[in-house]
Amino acid sequence: MMFFLLIWSLSALGFFALASSMSKHQKQIFGHELDAAKTRTAAAGGWTLLIIALLICVLSGSVSNMISYWLGALTLAALFTGLCLSYLEARIKKIAIAIALTGLTAGLIYLF
Repeated sequence: MMFFLLIWSLSALGFFALASSMSKHQKQIFGHELDAAKTRTAAAGGWTLLIIALLICVLSGSVSNMISYWLGALTLAALFTGLCLSYLEARIKKIAIAIALTGLTAGLIYLF
């Protein structure tokens, strides 16, 4: 369960970062569009988080099984991100902090 929460939280944070790199969602999350440098940073951070989640999965077991596991967690994270952007846009920052804390806790429990 902790492994799933770790992969899911990294994926969800990655999707929130990717959403933050899109002008429509920047207006939802921040109230205005970000400059080009911050937009590129958000996109790079989002892709980095998704790749880290994939690497953790691939290095934790059989490659074919863990890629399928990652895709399942990715699907749930994308659905969660979409629902949050649609219905909870005023609370996105608090949700992202809660996900980060969940991922940190799950990662520490998984390691120890």
